[in-house]
Amino acid sequence: MGKLVVYQSLWAMDGLPGVDLDGDVEAVVARVLAAGFDGVGVNLARRPRAARAAAVLADHRCGWEAQAFVRTPDELARFLDEALVLGGAHHLNVQVAPGPPQIDSAAATMRGLLDAVRGSPLPVFFETHRGRLTNDLYLTAALLDACPDLMLTGDLSHYVNAHEMALPYDASLAAPLAAVIGRCGALHLRFAAPGQVQVSVEAAQHAAWRAEQEAWIVAAMRAWLARAAPDDSLSLMCELGPIPYAITGPDGRELTDRWREALILRDRARALFAEAQASPPRQR
Repeated sequence: MGKLVVYQSLWAMDGLPGVDLDGDVEAVVARVLAAGFDGVGVNLARRPRAARAAAVLADHRCGWEAQAFVRTPDELARFLDEALVLGGAHHLNVQVAPGPPQIDSAAATMRGLLDAVRGSPLPVFFETHRGRLTNDLYLTAALLDACPDLMLTGDLSHYVNAHEMALPYDASLAAPLAAVIGRCGALHLRFAAPGQVQVSVEAAQHAAWRAEQEAWIVAAMRAWLARAAPDDSLSLMCELGPIPYAITGPDGRELTDRWREALILRDRARALFAEAQASPPRQR
């Protein structure tokens, strides 16, 4: 039936008290694992950091999300090779540079990237993200139609913000959103509101949006479970980013404790997966 692994983004550790990502990434990874996460996410553009993190994770027999930002198929192939050399990655998560808004050109771009990783022993998923080829929900859904083998990393918070959604959201968004939810091979977790991509996990004023996005996560998990083999694992990465993602006051200091909220997200992820395993589809 498959299982869930919950990762913590190393980028999301940046700026936390006592964290030195450049000088002692090993201690940061150890802290994450000691807190009950199953691994971390790390960007391959920071090759030394990724190599050091991968070594610690290998010692603990834990996996990681390899991350890359690409413009061309050659860049993607190079990052895939790097992830394979480092070893132990659960999958490669790819953000694609902003591309043409027309579906024919966008689909040609995506097909070239898919061709570059076809047959890879490491799964490759393309992240839904603002300011990337997948910025627009309608275009992303059209890409899924044009590229049947395209699998996504669903960071669904970006669409709340990019489309400045309201609740209830426009009916025209339902079908493309369902298409994206149904094609996720991995997930990222934060909560967004129409005006900000990252809001407090606990703030009462955002409770309705948290509930809506949790429903999307459960639906994505349920779709994954429907196609998973018994030994498969779904990765969900908690990703509360540092400033400027993090909320700050007039003095520039963060208003929330991102580490404490990451632990809350860790527990919510596991609870949502249990719900996906046990419950029938939610009705809107």
